[in-house]
Amino acid sequence: MSQQNGLGELLAKWRDNWKTWRTIFFVVLGVLVLLNIPFVTHHPHFGLDKYPGFFAGFGLVVGLAMVIIMKKIVQPFIARKEDYYGD
Repeated sequence: MSQQNGLGELLAKWRDNWKTWRTIFFVVLGVLVLLNIPFVTHHPHFGLDKYPGFFAGFGLVVGLAMVIIMKKIVQPFIARKEDYYGD
């Protein structure tokens, strides 16, 4: 008699519904950006941080830049062949 893994089944369902989870993620992200608009920085330290949603956009741009830099520049230097460590 095999015992089924409840967590594994749950993760498999989530994996099968990835489009729904992606939509939920982007809706939550959009709501968070919209909620950021009414909050005005009282004492901006830089010229652009006085605009609503600046930090959300800044975080998005910096995060994407980090991913692109890692994938295109750093990964070729640290990648090993598939059989590097032997069998």
